[in-house]
Amino acid sequence: MEYKKLSLGGYNLHLIKTDKFKISHVEVIFHNNVEIDNITKRQMLTRMLADSNNTYKTNRKLNLKLEDLYDASYYAFTSKVGNSFVTNFAVDFLNPEYTEKTLPKETIKFLFDMILNPNVNISEFDNKTFDIVKGKIKDNINLISEDPKRLSVLNALKYLGNTPSAYSNLGDIKSLDEITPNNLYEYYLNMLKNDYIDIFVVGNLDMEEITKYIIEYAKFNVIKNHIVNMHVDNKKIKEKAYSNNIRSVQSNIVMILNLNNLTEYEERYVANLYNIILGQSSVQNKLFRKLREENSLCYSISSYYQKYDGLILITTGVDHNSSNKAIKLIKDCLKEMTNNISDEEINNAKEQILTSLTYAKDSLDRIIDNYFYLSLGEIDDIDTRIKIFKEISKEDIYALSKKISISVIYTLEGGTNE
Repeated sequence: MEYKKLSLGGYNLHLIKTDKFKISHVEVIFHNNVEIDNITKRQMLTRMLADSNNTYKTNRKLNLKLEDLYDASYYAFTSKVGNSFVTNFAVDFLNPEYTEKTLPKETIKFLFDMILNPNVNISEFDNKTFDIVKGKIKDNINLISEDPKRLSVLNALKYLGNTPSAYSNLGDIKSLDEITPNNLYEYYLNMLKNDYIDIFVVGNLDMEEITKYIIEYAKFNVIKNHIVNMHVDNKKIKEKAYSNNIRSVQSNIVMILNLNNLTEYEERYVANLYNIILGQSSVQNKLFRKLREENSLCYSISSYYQKYDGLILITTGVDHNSSNKAIKLIKDCLKEMTNNISDEEINNAKEQILTSLTYAKDSLDRIIDNYFYLSLGEIDDIDTRIKIFKEISKEDIYALSKKISISVIYTLEGGTNE
């Protein structure tokens, strides 16, 4: 795998040549600081630029064009990563050895046409498409209230206060109702002007030719020099419990942990291993054994390390009569993390994370993620990470555990079945 980075004025171009895949991938990533008032608007804009443009005004026309490009796949999405918006526009297409030699140029032209030639009439987005997309987003926001697990997490995060971590990535109905075709177009122009832009190309391609095509079609000319800080400084707060009621057989519990004053080594490495041992993914973690295997309180329980928010979220659903017992057992697991980790637990966690890092080289999405965050200085290269993860000790994890505190315990109380 050969990697090369070019700084081209208004954007950075990352060229990753590899023959591992039968498809090639081009991705344009916009990123900037979160503006809480514009979370919903960002999602709305992303969907508008994903569904149509001034050339392909309907979904049908867009799909016909993708068929012409040998069934290329085009998609866009926005994530709220800590204190930053990350908006991705991507296209996957067959390598030219399996198709016409002109396919890479045609596909790259298509991608930037979708981004830079929106479905706009006289300084506002097309009203018909706008109403369709707005309706879809409203439905998605309303669906949260029908999903007790998601609802409990969002409710719990609100108790962190006025911080980007406390707001849903989807936004809210009130903000959605305030978006108009005109102010959305103004926001689009603002994004083009102020967001940092990175373009990634991955595949077995002639990268000199690809660079020429990118320069021809990627008309991003504004140079940015402001600071984008992905990290949210969520201050330690005193532990407090909250609850609401819901018509459901189960109660959903969310516990939010603050990670306080971590070193870069702890944030990048030790906290990941801590979280795997505590409750991430596999059934070998402490939370699953304590609550599921030993006490049969839940079907599943998980913990999620939010690196850029400085948080760990623990979520589970239990019988409504078992909430207090479940919370006590979760706290018991947290106490075990301070002084009672077995050799088997730490070795299993290392094996899991090292396997994940090894497979990262075989996934297009993971390759892009790795080079993107590497270019921002937020992670180390894969070989360095593998080496450091192998060297983490129990003492490192015990030291980290002393910097972790519970801030919010939230229960969405069930007890009735609708």
